[in-house]
Amino acid sequence: MNEEIDLEKLSEIDILVVDIDGTITDDKGLLDPNAILKIRELERNGIMVSLASGNALPITKGLALYIGASGPTIAESGCVLEILGEIYIFGDPEETKKALATISRKYYGRVRESWSNTYRHVDIAIRPTIPREEIEKLIDKEKIMILDSKFAYHIHPKGIDKGTALEKLAELTNTPLEYIASIGDSELDIPMLKKSGFGVALENSPPELKEIADYVTKESFSRGFIEFADLLIEAKRRLIR
Repeated sequence: MNEEIDLEKLSEIDILVVDIDGTITDDKGLLDPNAILKIRELERNGIMVSLASGNALPITKGLALYIGASGPTIAESGCVLEILGEIYIFGDPEETKKALATISRKYYGRVRESWSNTYRHVDIAIRPTIPREEIEKLIDKEKIMILDSKFAYHIHPKGIDKGTALEKLAELTNTPLEYIASIGDSELDIPMLKKSGFGVALENSPPELKEIADYVTKESFSRGFIEFADLLIEAKRRLIR
């Protein structure tokens, strides 16, 4: 992690991929209106914004449309990418369904699925009513992993992450990865930051994310996002001048 930010490198960024929960929300999990306004300002300054979330595609895409983030949408922590109405799926849904069935048989009546599972393609979200270590004993670790989004446990295909979708996003938009920046606040964002040309961790991020980031914000939650967005906009304006 660098203490100083490279404004010349920032000036080359064309796409900013933004995590949602903990990144453009406040410490209570509510969307910050000021972060929404900042996304619109980024777009006006020639920086396409893409939202990336562990949530289902309809939720993430709907949010993007209403707040004005015009870039491709990453959902289900990388299992789904939507671009111009085309949906790309990564991972085998039959394997995650099989894992859910195994867990449900063992803990009959105790598994509580998220309402959003109706709209999910691969990743399956369940409430953390059963210890994670107990669930992990039941899954095929060659094919499945359990992710903790802080809000739910996710039955997720191994080897698929936000970085997977980011690479496809770069390919489909004809944008080299070095011209894509990403910002997040959790361990689920590590693959995305690693593959981006410029990775940003918020102050409220775990040490593992801060360690691999190119820049760590001084502020937390949505305030940290706004802090970095202002730096990115300033870098773009300097390039124009």
